[in-house]
Amino acid sequence: MNQDTDRPTTGPDAGSPRSPAAVGIQSVELGLALFDLLAQQAQPCGLSELARLAGMHRAKAYRYLVSLTRAGWVQQDAASGLYEIGPAVRNLALAWLARQDWIGLAAAEARSLAQAQGNTCLVAVQGEAGVTAIRVCQPGQGVSIGVAEGALFDLRSSATGRVFAAWADPPPDTLPASMRGQIRQQGIALVEGEHAPGINALSAPVFDVHGHLLLALTLVGPGVSLHADPRGAAAQALRAACQRISGALGWQPPAHDGREAR
Repeated sequence: MNQDTDRPTTGPDAGSPRSPAAVGIQSVELGLALFDLLAQQAQPCGLSELARLAGMHRAKAYRYLVSLTRAGWVQQDAASGLYEIGPAVRNLALAWLARQDWIGLAAAEARSLAQAQGNTCLVAVQGEAGVTAIRVCQPGQGVSIGVAEGALFDLRSSATGRVFAAWADPPPDTLPASMRGQIRQQGIALVEGEHAPGINALSAPVFDVHGHLLLALTLVGPGVSLHADPRGAAAQALRAACQRISGALGWQPPAHDGREAR
Protein backbone atom coordinates (compact mmCIF):
# COMPACT_ATOMS: atom_id res chain seq x y z
CA MET A 1 0.00 0.00 0.00
CA ASN A 2 1.34 3.43 -0.94
CA GLN A 3 1.77 5.33 2.28
CA ASP A 4 1.25 8.76 0.68
CA THR A 5 -1.92 7.96 -1.19
CA ASP A 6 -3.89 5.12 0.35
CA ARG A 7 -3.31 5.11 4.09
CA PRO A 8 -6.62 5.20 6.01
CA THR A 9 -6.91 8.11 8.44
CA THR A 10 -9.18 6.55 11.05
CA GLY A 11 -10.78 3.26 12.02
CA PRO A 12 -9.33 -0.20 12.74
CA ASP A 13 -6.96 -0.15 9.76
CA ALA A 14 -5.45 3.09 11.04
CA GLY A 15 -4.46 1.58 14.35
CA SER A 16 -7.38 3.04 16.30
CA PRO A 17 -9.71 0.09 16.90
CA ARG A 18 -11.74 1.99 19.47
CA SER A 19 -12.47 4.94 17.20
CA PRO A 20 -16.09 5.09 15.97
CA ALA A 21 -15.16 7.23 12.98
CA ALA A 22 -15.38 5.79 9.49
CA VAL A 23 -12.19 4.90 7.63
CA GLY A 24 -10.99 7.60 5.25
CA ILE A 25 -8.27 7.96 2.62
CA GLN A 26 -5.50 10.25 3.75
CA SER A 27 -4.49 11.27 0.24
CA VAL A 28 -7.99 12.57 -0.48
CA GLU A 29 -8.01 14.58 2.72
CA LEU A 30 -4.56 16.03 2.02
CA GLY A 31 -5.52 16.94 -1.52
CA LEU A 32 -8.70 18.65 -0.34
CA ALA A 33 -6.78 20.51 2.35
CA LEU A 34 -4.33 21.77 -0.28
CA PHE A 35 -7.20 22.79 -2.55
CA ASP A 36 -8.90 24.59 0.36
CA LEU A 37 -5.71 26.58 1.00
CA LEU A 38 -5.56 27.58 -2.65
CA ALA A 39 -9.23 28.62 -2.61
CA GLN A 40 -8.57 30.89 0.38
CA GLN A 41 -5.90 32.90 -1.47
CA ALA A 42 -7.00 36.26 -2.84
CA GLN A 43 -4.61 35.90 -5.80
CA PRO A 44 -3.24 33.01 -7.88
CA CYS A 45 -0.53 31.20 -5.95
CA GLY A 46 2.83 29.68 -6.86
CA LEU A 47 3.78 26.10 -6.09
CA SER A 48 6.46 26.96 -3.53
CA GLU A 49 4.22 29.33 -1.61
CA LEU A 50 1.32 26.90 -1.60
CA ALA A 51 3.55 24.06 -0.41
CA ARG A 52 4.88 26.31 2.36
CA LEU A 53 1.38 27.23 3.50
CA ALA A 54 0.39 23.57 3.53
CA GLY A 55 3.54 22.47 5.36
CA MET A 56 4.10 20.02 2.53
CA HIS A 57 7.17 19.10 0.48
CA ARG A 58 7.17 20.94 -2.86
CA ALA A 59 7.30 17.75 -4.94
CA LYS A 60 4.40 16.24 -3.02
CA ALA A 61 2.30 19.39 -3.41
CA TYR A 62 3.05 19.35 -7.13
CA ARG A 63 1.70 15.80 -7.51
CA TYR A 64 -1.55 16.79 -5.82
CA LEU A 65 -1.87 19.87 -8.01
CA VAL A 66 -1.36 17.78 -11.14
CA SER A 67 -4.26 15.51 -10.15
CA LEU A 68 -6.48 18.44 -9.15
CA THR A 69 -5.72 20.16 -12.45
CA ARG A 70 -6.60 17.05 -14.45
CA ALA A 71 -9.96 16.91 -12.65
CA GLY A 72 -10.64 20.61 -13.31
CA TRP A 73 -10.56 21.73 -9.69
CA VAL A 74 -7.34 23.69 -10.22
CA GLN A 75 -5.97 25.50 -13.25
CA GLN A 76 -2.47 26.79 -13.96
CA ASP A 77 -1.61 29.89 -15.92
CA ALA A 78 0.73 28.87 -18.73
CA ALA A 79 2.68 32.13 -18.66
CA SER A 80 3.15 32.70 -14.95
CA GLY A 81 2.91 29.12 -13.71
CA LEU A 82 0.61 30.27 -10.91
CA TYR A 83 -2.31 28.14 -9.72
CA GLU A 84 -5.91 29.11 -9.00
CA ILE A 85 -9.24 27.33 -8.61
CA GLY A 86 -10.60 25.78 -11.79
CA PRO A 87 -13.90 25.57 -13.67
CA ALA A 88 -15.13 22.46 -11.83
CA VAL A 89 -15.75 24.70 -8.81
CA ARG A 90 -18.28 26.75 -10.77
CA ASN A 91 -20.15 23.63 -11.87
CA LEU A 92 -20.23 22.35 -8.31
CA ALA A 93 -21.52 25.69 -7.01
CA LEU A 94 -24.30 25.82 -9.61
CA ALA A 95 -25.33 22.25 -8.82
CA TRP A 96 -25.43 23.07 -5.10
CA LEU A 97 -27.47 26.21 -5.65
CA ALA A 98 -29.98 24.32 -7.81
CA ARG A 99 -30.64 22.01 -4.87
CA GLN A 100 -31.39 24.76 -2.37
CA ASP A 101 -34.95 24.93 -1.09
CA TRP A 102 -35.51 28.65 -1.63
CA ILE A 103 -39.18 28.49 -0.66
CA GLY A 104 -38.21 26.74 2.57
CA LEU A 105 -35.54 29.36 3.28
CA ALA A 106 -38.01 32.18 2.68
CA ALA A 107 -40.75 30.55 4.78
CA ALA A 108 -38.35 30.12 7.70
CA GLU A 109 -37.37 33.80 7.56
CA ALA A 110 -41.05 34.79 7.27
CA ARG A 111 -41.92 32.81 10.40
CA SER A 112 -39.08 34.44 12.32
CA LEU A 113 -40.11 37.91 11.16
CA ALA A 114 -43.76 37.35 12.07
CA GLN A 115 -42.79 36.31 15.58
CA ALA A 116 -40.16 39.01 16.10
CA GLN A 117 -42.20 41.88 14.64
CA GLY A 118 -45.63 40.80 15.87
CA ASN A 119 -47.13 41.22 12.41
CA THR A 120 -48.18 38.98 9.54
CA CYS A 121 -45.38 38.07 7.13
CA LEU A 122 -45.87 36.48 3.73
CA VAL A 123 -43.84 35.06 0.87
CA ALA A 124 -44.95 36.05 -2.64
CA VAL A 125 -43.83 34.98 -6.11
CA GLN A 126 -44.73 35.82 -9.68
CA GLY A 127 -47.28 33.20 -10.73
CA GLU A 128 -49.23 32.66 -13.93
CA ALA A 129 -52.16 34.66 -12.57
CA GLY A 130 -49.99 37.42 -11.13
CA VAL A 131 -48.05 38.15 -7.96
CA THR A 132 -49.25 35.48 -5.53
CA ALA A 133 -48.86 34.74 -1.81
CA ILE A 134 -47.53 31.20 -1.39
CA ARG A 135 -46.77 31.24 2.35
CA VAL A 136 -48.46 33.30 5.08
CA CYS A 137 -47.07 33.32 8.63
CA GLN A 138 -49.02 34.80 11.52
CA PRO A 139 -47.51 36.17 14.73
CA GLY A 140 -47.98 34.34 18.00
CA GLN A 141 -48.92 37.65 19.59
CA GLY A 142 -50.20 40.89 18.12
CA VAL A 143 -52.77 41.50 15.44
CA SER A 144 -52.98 39.00 12.59
CA ILE A 145 -53.98 40.27 9.17
CA GLY A 146 -56.09 37.86 7.17
CA VAL A 147 -54.10 37.16 4.03
CA ALA A 148 -54.84 33.83 2.38
CA GLU A 149 -52.30 31.73 0.53
CA GLY A 150 -53.11 32.16 -3.14
CA ALA A 151 -54.07 35.83 -2.72
CA LEU A 152 -53.10 38.07 -5.65
CA PHE A 153 -51.47 41.48 -5.29
CA ASP A 154 -52.00 44.55 -7.42
CA LEU A 155 -48.80 45.94 -8.92
CA ARG A 156 -49.78 49.54 -8.27
CA SER A 157 -51.48 49.67 -4.86
CA SER A 158 -49.82 46.85 -2.86
CA ALA A 159 -46.29 46.88 -1.44
CA THR A 160 -45.75 43.32 -2.64
CA GLY A 161 -46.86 44.15 -6.17
CA ARG A 162 -44.71 47.26 -6.23
CA VAL A 163 -41.60 45.19 -5.53
CA PHE A 164 -42.28 43.05 -8.60
CA ALA A 165 -43.10 46.12 -10.69
CA ALA A 166 -39.94 47.92 -9.53
CA TRP A 167 -37.59 45.08 -10.43
CA ALA A 168 -39.39 43.84 -13.55
CA ASP A 169 -37.29 43.72 -16.70
CA PRO A 170 -38.45 45.41 -18.82
CA PRO A 171 -40.30 47.65 -16.34
CA PRO A 172 -44.08 47.90 -16.77
CA ASP A 173 -45.96 51.20 -16.97
CA THR A 174 -47.64 50.39 -13.66
CA LEU A 175 -45.38 52.57 -11.53
CA PRO A 176 -44.05 56.06 -12.25
CA ALA A 177 -40.33 56.01 -12.97
CA SER A 178 -39.66 58.13 -9.88
CA MET A 179 -41.43 55.65 -7.57
CA ARG A 180 -39.69 52.71 -9.19
CA GLY A 181 -36.33 54.39 -8.71
CA GLN A 182 -37.08 55.21 -5.08
CA ILE A 183 -38.09 51.61 -4.30
CA ARG A 184 -34.93 50.24 -5.89
CA GLN A 185 -32.75 52.80 -4.11
CA GLN A 186 -34.29 52.07 -0.70
CA GLY A 187 -34.49 48.32 -1.30
CA ILE A 188 -38.07 48.24 -0.01
CA ALA A 189 -41.62 49.15 -1.07
CA LEU A 190 -44.01 50.77 1.40
CA VAL A 191 -47.76 51.18 1.54
CA GLU A 192 -49.34 53.32 4.26
CA GLY A 193 -53.06 52.65 4.33
CA GLU A 194 -53.32 52.91 0.54
CA HIS A 195 -54.36 49.33 -0.13
CA ALA A 196 -56.53 49.00 3.01
CA PRO A 197 -57.28 51.87 5.44
CA GLY A 198 -55.28 51.64 8.65
CA ILE A 199 -53.13 48.78 7.34
CA ASN A 200 -49.48 49.26 6.40
CA ALA A 201 -47.24 46.96 4.42
CA LEU A 202 -43.51 46.72 3.80
CA SER A 203 -42.10 44.45 1.09
CA ALA A 204 -38.52 43.67 0.07
CA PRO A 205 -36.98 41.61 -2.76
CA VAL A 206 -35.05 38.34 -2.75
CA PHE A 207 -32.66 37.72 -5.66
CA ASP A 208 -31.23 34.57 -7.19
CA VAL A 209 -27.56 34.00 -7.97
CA HIS A 210 -27.86 36.03 -11.19
CA GLY A 211 -29.45 39.05 -9.45
CA HIS A 212 -32.92 38.36 -10.83
CA LEU A 213 -35.96 38.92 -8.62
CA LEU A 214 -37.06 35.57 -7.22
CA LEU A 215 -39.64 36.42 -4.55
CA ALA A 216 -40.66 39.05 -2.03
CA LEU A 217 -41.11 38.99 1.73
CA THR A 218 -43.86 41.30 3.01
CA LEU A 219 -44.79 42.46 6.50
CA VAL A 220 -48.44 43.50 6.92
CA GLY A 221 -49.95 45.02 10.04
CA PRO A 222 -51.90 47.86 11.65
CA GLY A 223 -50.34 51.27 11.27
CA VAL A 224 -50.03 51.62 15.05
CA SER A 225 -47.61 48.66 15.23
CA LEU A 226 -46.06 48.58 11.75
CA HIS A 227 -44.59 51.90 10.70
CA ALA A 228 -44.15 52.63 7.00
CA ASP A 229 -40.65 53.98 7.50
CA PRO A 230 -37.85 52.77 5.20
CA ARG A 231 -35.33 53.43 7.98
CA GLY A 232 -37.41 51.91 10.80
CA ALA A 233 -36.64 48.74 12.74
CA ALA A 234 -39.19 46.65 10.83
CA ALA A 235 -37.81 47.75 7.45
CA GLN A 236 -34.26 47.01 8.52
CA ALA A 237 -35.21 43.55 9.81
CA LEU A 238 -37.10 42.81 6.59
CA ARG A 239 -34.21 43.86 4.36
CA ALA A 240 -31.76 41.85 6.45
CA ALA A 241 -33.93 38.72 6.15
CA CYS A 242 -34.17 39.10 2.38
CA GLN A 243 -30.42 39.63 2.09
CA ARG A 244 -29.80 36.43 4.08
CA ILE A 245 -31.99 34.43 1.71
CA SER A 246 -30.40 36.03 -1.36
CA GLY A 247 -26.94 35.35 0.05
CA ALA A 248 -27.81 31.72 0.72
CA LEU A 249 -28.83 31.44 -2.93
CA GLY A 250 -25.50 32.81 -4.11
CA TRP A 251 -26.35 36.45 -4.80
CA GLN A 252 -23.71 39.05 -4.02
CA PRO A 253 -24.81 42.70 -3.76
CA PRO A 254 -23.03 45.28 -5.90
CA ALA A 255 -20.23 47.07 -4.12
CA HIS A 256 -21.79 50.51 -4.57
CA ASP A 257 -25.14 49.67 -2.97
CA GLY A 258 -26.02 46.45 -1.18
CA ARG A 259 -29.75 46.98 -1.57
CA GLU A 260 -30.07 47.18 -5.33
CA ALA A 261 -30.62 44.28 -7.69
CA ARG A 262 -27.89 45.06 -10.18
